[in-house]
Amino acid sequence: MEQEKDVKIFDKDELLYFDGKECRMIAEYERTICVEYVNYPFAGQEEEFPYPRVILRKGEVERAAV
Repeated sequence: MEQEKDVKIFDKDELLYFDGKECRMIAEYERTICVEYVNYPFAGQEEEFPYPRVILRKGEVERAAV
C-alpha cells in the first residue's frame, strides 16, 4: 500500500493572520503549521499570547490579501 505524500498548501515565510495578529509560517505538517508572530511581544496581551511561536490547525489561519 503506497502512502500519500503530504500536500503542502503554505509557503515558508508566508504572511498569515491568526486572531488578528500577523504571523509568518515556519513549518507545515499534515494538519497543522508552526507560525511565528510578527512584532512580538504584544503590549498588554502577554497572557493571551505568551509565546512567539505556536502550532495551529491549518484552518485557523487566514492568508494575507495580496
